Amino acid sequence: MKKCELLVPVGGEKQLIAAVENGADAVYLGGRAFNARINAGNFDDREISRAIDFAHQRGVKIYVTMNTLLTEEELEDALRYGVFLYETGADALIVQDMGFGLLMRENLPDFPLHLSTQASVYDLRGVEAAYRLGYERVVLARELSLAEIGRICSQASAEIEVFVHGALCFCYSGQCQMSRAFGGRSGNRGQCAQPCRLPYETLDRSGKKVDTFRYPLSPKDLCLIERLPDLARAGVASLKIEGRMKSPEYVAVVTSIYRKYLDLYERDGGYTVSQEDILALQQIFNRGGFTEGYADGDLGTFLMAGDIPKHRGVRIGKTIKRIRGTELIDVELNRELSIGDGVEIQGEKPIGNVVTYCEKRKNGPVRIGDIKGEVEPGAPVYRITSKAQLSAARSTFEHKTYEEGKFIRKTDVDMIFSCTDEGVLRLRLTASSLKSDVVVQTGPFDLERGKGTDPSRIEKALNKTGGTPFRVGKIRIMTTGDMNIPVSRINDIRRQGLEKLTSSLMVRRTAPVIHTLGREEQASVSASELFFFSWEGFCRWRLGSDRETAEEPTAVVLPLVEFMAHREELVSAVQNIIPYITNISRGKEDDFIEEHFDRICEEVRECGIYIGNLSWIQPFRAAGVPVYGDYGLNVCNSAAAAAYAGLGVIHCVDSLEITPPDRSGNFPLMISRHCPDGDALVDRKGEKVFLLKRNFSDQTLLLSSGEFSGCRSVKPAQRQSGRVFRMYLK
Repeated sequence: MKKCELLVPVGGEKQLIAAVENGADAVYLGGRAFNARINAGNFDDREISRAIDFAHQRGVKIYVTMNTLLTEEELEDALRYGVFLYETGADALIVQDMGFGLLMRENLPDFPLHLSTQASVYDLRGVEAAYRLGYERVVLARELSLAEIGRICSQASAEIEVFVHGALCFCYSGQCQMSRAFGGRSGNRGQCAQPCRLPYETLDRSGKKVDTFRYPLSPKDLCLIERLPDLARAGVASLKIEGRMKSPEYVAVVTSIYRKYLDLYERDGGYTVSQEDILALQQIFNRGGFTEGYADGDLGTFLMAGDIPKHRGVRIGKTIKRIRGTELIDVELNRELSIGDGVEIQGEKPIGNVVTYCEKRKNGPVRIGDIKGEVEPGAPVYRITSKAQLSAARSTFEHKTYEEGKFIRKTDVDMIFSCTDEGVLRLRLTASSLKSDVVVQTGPFDLERGKGTDPSRIEKALNKTGGTPFRVGKIRIMTTGDMNIPVSRINDIRRQGLEKLTSSLMVRRTAPVIHTLGREEQASVSASELFFFSWEGFCRWRLGSDRETAEEPTAVVLPLVEFMAHREELVSAVQNIIPYITNISRGKEDDFIEEHFDRICEEVRECGIYIGNLSWIQPFRAAGVPVYGDYGLNVCNSAAAAAYAGLGVIHCVDSLEITPPDRSGNFPLMISRHCPDGDALVDRKGEKVFLLKRNFSDQTLLLSSGEFSGCRSVKPAQRQSGRVFRMYLK
C-alpha cells in the first residue's frame, strides 16, 4: 500500500520550519500574488527560493499555490511567475484557473499541476476530465463522504488529495460569491472577507424570525484524525491540513499529531487516538468543537459551530464569584490552568485575559486574575491558549532559520566508500529524495601499505555530518585492507560528497522559450438570457405584469430536471429554451441524469445544454449533444475558454467574477451541501439573502435579494457587446 503524504500549510519561514521539524512530507505555500490566501504572510521570490532549498535538503516537497482566477491582463505575468517557480525547483503548482493551467501545460509539460479544491470536483467524471486536461492530482471538494472518496480513488487516473483538518467553508469552494457581492473582496481572488463567520438573523417565508443559530453559515473545524486508516485504505495519495494563515505554533502542534498517527498506522495497521491529543488539537484551534464533516454523510446541525465563529479553546470549569472590589475571580476547575494561559468566560458578554494570578484556595476554588468585566456565577470558563503548549511548539522552530539551527529533521544518506590499489578514493552517496546517486572521487594518492586503516575509523570519519541537513544511514566500506588511508583524506572526500549532495538537492531547471499568449477571444455571442433557478421562478416571470411589454430574451435557461418534467408545456411557452445542469449536481440530480441519460440526450440534441461542472461535459459531447459552459466553470479569460474548447465546449458564459452583482437579479452567492433553517438570512446591515432549497437537488443555494429595477426583463442598454448578458431570477 502506497504511503499517504502528509501535506501541511505554511504562511512564512517559521511555519515552514515548524512543518518540516514536526514531520511534514510536503508543504504548500503561496507567493505574493495569484494565491487564494493573499492576506497570509506568503513568500517573496527570494524567500521562495530559500524555502525550496531548505525543504528539499530535508526530503520535503514544496507545492506553490497559484489558485486564483485570473483576468486576461494577468495571464502573462502569471505565466512568467510560473516559469520562475519551475526554474527555482518547486515540485508542483496548485491551480484553479483552467486557462492558466492550459498555458503552463503547453509551455512546461513536465511541471506537475494539481487541481485545487476551488475547482469543485466532486466525482470520478470530474477527476477524469481534470486528468485529460493535464492535472496529475485533484484536490476533492470537502463535501464528500468516505464512501464517495473511496469510489473515486478506486478508478481515478489522477492522484487524489483530501482535506483532513482545519476550517470548513460553508460553500463549495470556488462557487462562493458572497464576499465579493457584499464587500467587494473575492474569495476566488484571494481576498475572502469570511462573511460565513458573521451573525445573521434567520427568517421564515412570512418574514418571521426563526429561533436558530446566530451564526448559521459557520461550520465547526474539520478533524479526521481518527479516520486516517479509512482514507489510506481508500487510496488517498495526500492528506491535507488547512491553514496558511495560521500561526507556526498551530502548524507545529497539528503536524506532529497527524504525523504520530500516520506513523502508527503504517507500523501497526491501526491506532487509538488519545484524549490528550484530541485536547491538544482543540486547544491550539477549534470553532465550537470538531466535526468529521461529511465523512459519514450529512450531519445536519451537528456540522455547525452555532453561536461562536472563532477559536473556542477547551472548557476547563465555571465561575463561582468575583472577589468584590478586585479583578480576581473564584472558579471551579476540572482541567489545569497556569499563569500565562489565556482564558475566556462565556457569559452574556464574553470577557477574558491572560492569567497573571492563580492561587488554589484551601476550600477548593481557584482564584485567578486579572479579569475585568461583568461575571455571572456558573458561566463556563474556557482556556483559549495554553502557555505550556505554545512553549513546547515554539521549541521546534524558535532560534532556527533556513541556514542555521539545531535541526531534528535530516535526510538519510547511505554511503559506499572505496579505495583502489592506485590510491583513488571514491564515495557514492544515495538519498531517497535524489533520482540518481552522487559520486565524488579524489586521488590518486601515494598511500602507504601496511596494517591498513581500521574500518571503524573510516566509518567514524564518514559519520561526521556536522551542521549539514544529513544523517548517515548504512555505510559500506570497500578497501583492499592493507592501505593506510589518512583520516584527513576521508574527511575531505566526505565534505566534498556532502557539498555535492547539497547542490544536487537544490533543484534548478531551465525553462524553454515561453510562447506568448496570442489567443483569440471566444466567438462573439451577443445574447441576453433569463436564468431561472426553479420552475416556480419561471412561472412567476411568465405571469409578471410586465411580461408582455418586456423585450424578449434571446434564451431562457432552466434547470434540466425541470426542463424534462415540463417539456410539453414549454413547447409553446418560449421560443428558445436551454436546459442546464447545476454547478454541483452530486446526489439526486446526478442520479436523475444517469437514469434518464439517453432520453435527455434526445430532448436536448437540438437546443444543447449548459453545464456548470467538469463532470458532465465529456458524456454529453460523446453523445453528440452541443455543450455550453455555464458560470460554474469560472471562465475569466480566453485561455480558460480555450481549455474547455479542448473538451468540446462550444461557448462559455463568463464567470460570476466578471459579472456585476448589482445588476444581475438574484445573483447566486453560495452553493452548499448543508441546508440551514429558515428561508432567508439578514445580516447586520440589513442585507437579505434567500435560501433556495430545490426538490431535485441535494444542494442549497444562497441568492441575493435582487430587488433591482429591470429584474424581470433584459434591457438592451445593459448588454455587454459580444457577451452573454444574464439576469438570474429565483
